[in-house]
Amino acid sequence: MTSVAPVIVVVDANDDDRGRTCAALNRRFGPDYTVLPAASAEAGLDTLRSLARDGAEVAMVLADLHLGGVTLLEAAHALHPGAGRVLLFAMDRHHTHIPFGELETLQRAVALGQIDFQLAKGWVDPEEWFYPQVQEWLSAWTKAHRPHFVIYRLVGEQWTRRTHQLLDLLTRNGVPFDFHPADSPEGLRLMAEHGLGEGDLPAAVHVNGTVLRDPTFADVAASHGITTEAGGAVHDLAVVGAGPAGLAAAVYGASEGLRTVVIEPEAIGGQAGTSSLIRNYLGFPRGIGGGPLAHRAWEQALLFGAQFVFTRRAVGLAADGDERVLTLDGGGQVRARAVILASGVTYRRLGGTDLERLVGAGVYYGAAGVEAPAIAGEDVHVVGGANSAGQAALHLARFARHVTMLVRGESLAASMSDYLVRQIEATANITVRAGTRVVGGGGAERLESVVLAGPDGDRQAVPTAALFVLIGAAPHTDWLAGTVELDEQGYVLTGRDLGRGDFETSMSGVFAAGDLRRGSVKRVAGAVGEGSVAVGVVHRYLLDLSD
Repeated sequence: MTSVAPVIVVVDANDDDRGRTCAALNRRFGPDYTVLPAASAEAGLDTLRSLARDGAEVAMVLADLHLGGVTLLEAAHALHPGAGRVLLFAMDRHHTHIPFGELETLQRAVALGQIDFQLAKGWVDPEEWFYPQVQEWLSAWTKAHRPHFVIYRLVGEQWTRRTHQLLDLLTRNGVPFDFHPADSPEGLRLMAEHGLGEGDLPAAVHVNGTVLRDPTFADVAASHGITTEAGGAVHDLAVVGAGPAGLAAAVYGASEGLRTVVIEPEAIGGQAGTSSLIRNYLGFPRGIGGGPLAHRAWEQALLFGAQFVFTRRAVGLAADGDERVLTLDGGGQVRARAVILASGVTYRRLGGTDLERLVGAGVYYGAAGVEAPAIAGEDVHVVGGANSAGQAALHLARFARHVTMLVRGESLAASMSDYLVRQIEATANITVRAGTRVVGGGGAERLESVVLAGPDGDRQAVPTAALFVLIGAAPHTDWLAGTVELDEQGYVLTGRDLGRGDFETSMSGVFAAGDLRRGSVKRVAGAVGEGSVAVGVVHRYLLDLSD
């Protein structure tokens, strides 16, 4: 069996339901996909095995719950890891809700990551809820697996720090691109076509033909038409950082009429922007990636009128009468009547090891989702026991042969959300090693092994293709020392710690929100809440200022 078009497989023993589902799929998606029906679990598995042998692309598998759908979808995932797993179920006889007898099965399947989403059968019009949900998945699948529009074609050495930095920058900022290793046929062709030598790498070829040779972040921003200067106007509100707290402050500030500017040195979304899937964010029952969530917020703020200044870092803060002055690296200032500090935190470095020279060449701080396809079929390690580490491990497990989580504590339960713990336990190619630290490692040009110390102190060298480090948190506040009061770990003191109002720092007119604030809840929803509420405090301050 061969198929040029990607395949959608529908497995349902009910002839009427199967026929209606296939007919609806063919009407909307038939020109681009081949829809294959199967009347039993055995027939469905035979079809999926045949497609795998022929190397066909399977975009989605829909299986009925009462046909052993969960088990079938697990088998489908093993054969076609990139295919969407959709569990079909029948609504109650009034078509008003999921039958309570099936709810527990659905909850378990979702919690353990056995399905990607569920769809109710018995719809009257597929436009109502069937097509929108199928289309959402197929759009994401197409972006990941099929040729698509790109702004940049990148060529570079696969395992170098500079290449990783450039790929990470574009990925986190949602810029579409294709990457071609320098020794690949397409990489060699691009180098010859544009006269690129090894010293020019990594290089980015813009869709308009412009070639950026070993570009800085500012070079990429300029090529992409991104604003890197704030201009001379005095703003009502300056927000430092475009993570969840900063983006929320930008949305609420701009939507409420404040002239708002956001300063972000790297990428929108901050640390949360690297999360492959946030499952417990309010309003997204299937979960949402940190990057897509951040980009929705950025677009929202932009449409409300917020200004963004990228690739510039705030390095100084001072008061000048009723204005607060932010000094930027590379020169220039931003003046505002109020400032919200929301620059977040970064992962702590692995101290006392010789792995720093391999950062970007197999050692990554953060989820580094851009590297996931490159470690397909390899063994990798993730350091950390909090939610971000769990999300990274689950994402990497879709590509790697095996993922080993290295946790200093006795278990994941003390530091990770229960839904993630359960899903990790149910993922066959993830192992958790408790009481384990990374104490060394090495490799010639890229990471080849790490040295682990167990609870008893014994050391063991193990081979690995990559090490993803997501431990601790260090606030981005070095530049604020001596300007606003910080605690011993560098977190900004606010509110009751200073005998002041909520979110107020020790400097009048300067507020703090999100992870860099002492006492904040280190969750995306918490940061979003703080950023939005802080704008209300800013409003009161500005009203008092104008009296």
